[in-house]
Amino acid sequence: MRAVARVGSVNHQVSKIIKAHNGISQSKLESRNTSGLKAENGHKVSDKFHSYKSLDNARANLSNLGRYAWKELGIKDMSKIGIEGIKEWINSKDITYNTASNYLSEINKVHEHLGVSKQEVKELRAELKQNLQRTTDLAKQTRAYKHLDKVQLSDKSQISFQLQRDYGLRAKEATHINLQRQLNGNTLLYQQKGGKLSEIKLNPTLVSKIKENAVNGKYELNYKTYSRELQKAIEKTGQKFNGTHGIRHSFAQNKLEEGYSKQEVSEMMGHNRAEITLAYLR
Repeated sequence: MRAVARVGSVNHQVSKIIKAHNGISQSKLESRNTSGLKAENGHKVSDKFHSYKSLDNARANLSNLGRYAWKELGIKDMSKIGIEGIKEWINSKDITYNTASNYLSEINKVHEHLGVSKQEVKELRAELKQNLQRTTDLAKQTRAYKHLDKVQLSDKSQISFQLQRDYGLRAKEATHINLQRQLNGNTLLYQQKGGKLSEIKLNPTLVSKIKENAVNGKYELNYKTYSRELQKAIEKTGQKFNGTHGIRHSFAQNKLEEGYSKQEVSEMMGHNRAEITLAYLR
C-alpha cells in the first residue's frame, strides 16, 4: 500500500509558506522586477513580504484561511485550497472590498503554495470589487436589517439566527456550541472576538432547541449553509443582504431604541471601546 504524505498542521504549512516569501533585508526593487506579479493598478509588485508587520499580517491571515478550509471545507492540505474556497472564506468574514483586496494581495504573492493561479486571483478581485462595498461607501449607510421578527429559517438555522438577533452573538459564536463546556442551565458561556469570555441568560425554549439539535454534545452549523439560507430569507423581505454581521447591527440599534445607553449597548456587543459601537448605530 502506498503511504499517504502528511501535510502537517496549518501552522506548519503556513510557516513553510512564510519562510519562502520572507523578504526581510531583501531588495524590494529587485523582487518587483523578478516576481512577475502586478498590482490592481498594473504596477509591478514583489512576491515577498519586506516588513515584519506585513509578514505577521500574512502569517495571521493565511493561518485563518487554513483553519477555515480545514474546518468548513474539509481541506487539510493548503495546496488544495482553490479559488472557490478562498471566495467562501472571504465572504464568511463579512468585510469590505478594501480589506478583501488586502487579503488577495497576500494570496497573490503566495499563490503557488495554494490551489490558485494569478489569473483566478485577478478575476476574483474584479468580482469582489463589484459585490463588496468600499469602506468609504459603508461609512455612509447602515447595515442593519428591518423586520427580523418576520424572518423564519429551518429549525437548526433558526437557532443561530435567534442567538444573533436576540442576544447579539457573532455568527461564529452562534453556530458552534459545546453543550458540556458552554451551557450551565440556561446560561451560555462563550468566547468573544479577542478571547474575552462572556455569559448570557438564554430563553429556556431556545436552550431546549439547542440541545435537540446537538450531535455528540455539540450544536454545530456550517457557516456557508447558514449564510446562504439567511441570504434567501433576507432577500425575500426586499432587503439587500449585508452578511450575517448585519444582524448584530440590527441588535445594536434595537437595544438603543429600547432605551439602553450607548455604553450599555457597547458592553452587550462585547466591544472594548465604545467608539466601535458607533458604527453599528448609524
